[in-house]
Amino acid sequence: MDTSEKYVRMCESAKEIQHLWNFEHGDYIFDPADGENRVLFGYPSKEYSEYIWLPRQDQYHEICIEFYIRNLGMSRNEAFIHFLGWYAICLKETYDNGCNVGENGEYEEINSCEELMLKYTMKLIYWKIWNGEKWSK
Repeated sequence: MDTSEKYVRMCESAKEIQHLWNFEHGDYIFDPADGENRVLFGYPSKEYSEYIWLPRQDQYHEICIEFYIRNLGMSRNEAFIHFLGWYAICLKETYDNGCNVGENGEYEEINSCEELMLKYTMKLIYWKIWNGEKWSK
């Protein structure tokens, strides 16, 4: 699980993703109050907004599948199959670019699968790309 400074920054800046957080036991978070990464096994003692949620790969998968269900009117099974096709394309594109993702010839190295999923999820759902400092359309 990626808990790097870069991934924390990307997650903090992805407000749309942060608003989707529904607590699950085992969630990864960053606590800005003490600068520590944690895994939550009980309900947080603070408000969700006081933490930065660090989604796992499976949570990104679920976000994307729910997007297909809501926006394309697919069944869960159809959405899962559609997700797998889209994910395969994302992986191939990343592989073909030497583990780099970007637009218009400007590519940034991917350092984890969570980072990869965050970048592609933001692009799929919100049409935003990471410019190295923030998400922009």
